[in-house]
Amino acid sequence: MGTNRVCGLVLLCALRIAMADDVLDVQGRSVIVGPQTQIIVDDQMLPAGSAVPSKPGMRVEVTYAGGSAGSAPIAAGPAAAATVVFSYVVRGPVTSLAPLRVLGQEVGVNADTKSTGLPGGSFANLQLGDNLDVSGYVDTNNTLAASFVEFLPVPTPRWLLSGYISAAGPATQASLGPQQVDVAGVTLVACGASLAAGQFVEIRATAAAGFDANSVLQTITSLRCLAPVPIGTPGALGALSGIVGQVYSPTSFQFGPYLVSYDANTTFRFGSAGDIVTGAAMEIDGTFGNNLAFAAAGMQFTAPMIRLEGPVTPADVSAGPAGTVHLLANTVTRSAQLRDQDGIYASGIAQDRQVELRGYMDHLGNLYATRARLRGAPDLTGVRIGGPVDSIARPLLAVLGNTLDTTGATFEDPAAQPITADDFFTRTTPGASVEQTGNYDVASLTLSGGVVALLAVVDPPPPPPPAALIVGTLFGTDRIFSGGFE
Repeated sequence: MGTNRVCGLVLLCALRIAMADDVLDVQGRSVIVGPQTQIIVDDQMLPAGSAVPSKPGMRVEVTYAGGSAGSAPIAAGPAAAATVVFSYVVRGPVTSLAPLRVLGQEVGVNADTKSTGLPGGSFANLQLGDNLDVSGYVDTNNTLAASFVEFLPVPTPRWLLSGYISAAGPATQASLGPQQVDVAGVTLVACGASLAAGQFVEIRATAAAGFDANSVLQTITSLRCLAPVPIGTPGALGALSGIVGQVYSPTSFQFGPYLVSYDANTTFRFGSAGDIVTGAAMEIDGTFGNNLAFAAAGMQFTAPMIRLEGPVTPADVSAGPAGTVHLLANTVTRSAQLRDQDGIYASGIAQDRQVELRGYMDHLGNLYATRARLRGAPDLTGVRIGGPVDSIARPLLAVLGNTLDTTGATFEDPAAQPITADDFFTRTTPGASVEQTGNYDVASLTLSGGVVALLAVVDPPPPPPPAALIVGTLFGTDRIFSGGFE
């Protein structure tokens, strides 16, 4: 999981002319950084002429002056960004290894997490007290979906803690998940007279010697309440990355401060509307509305989504912080964003049960659960398998190590409307997301009959529309010149 430098960075220097611009790939969008662009790294504005950080995986926020990207053309092409903010969510000592926590916040990592400097190139070599910088997205359960992690060989004197207040009190104390903080003597900025559960805070502190999982953070130098995702202008277009909060209805959910709505015209990639569950990570394109509303035009899940439902025995469950469930020939690991309402990953099961798992697949094929729940007694006639297609030999599909036999099944399109078998196989290619519910044969790992649904086709992503505000992950950097050479 070492640093994956998507493309190299040519550093700025005194001899560079102002007509040379850096181009950032932020979540697949080209962002021009010109001479007038303000670059902010961890709340510090960089001097003019400073090098643009080349740390793929970092969370980036981009804003444009007076409109959307490309809405005010310049001589050499689209407009440069007004501000580009590179940010971290937590910085400080490792306070737990199982699960991995920094300042009490669980850090979710997988093969898609970019990293640099890790001892031996592996998270497995970290030790308690090691210092890490973590960039990514904060879940409402006070866990982090880490997109970039940097090992700091020299302990940092400045700590950072971001997240939701999970409880206020006693007295001047509050907690962010398991981490207690003491705000005695601290001026609260934009928080009101006192802290309250649910507020999103950014806390900066000086390092404290001997800090561990039982320590109260008392060296706070500043604390401010803010929105976990920047606030956009009503009527403007935006592209936001983050984690789904509460799901209110089949057409709306919480996404940071925004109430996101979607309809039949909203497009999906790597999943469908049925995969919108609390804890799911995604990027949403759409339009800002009044009162923190956001109308989604398109949604893309960060990774291909998976769905499994079938019989599980007590021996199939390994409970704990790195817990796993073996289900339908797949081992699915607990993610930091897991919602485990029946305690399957936390405590295991006492008898054979039907278990439903929702989650995602990283680029190495590892599976992670974001939702787990019991669905009654074991039932091989009510098995569900959903995920990306590996191969097709009509009427058979290979999905998640199983064979989906569509003989005699009925078919649905992504809108859950009936289609013919010919339509289904014309539109389904390797990589498409499909789901089948039916009868499962354990010996042959074959699911047959029932309903087969095409959840998401494999289409190239549409050209991203202009956006006044972009919140996403840095994929890479490059450099362009007005004369056309690079």
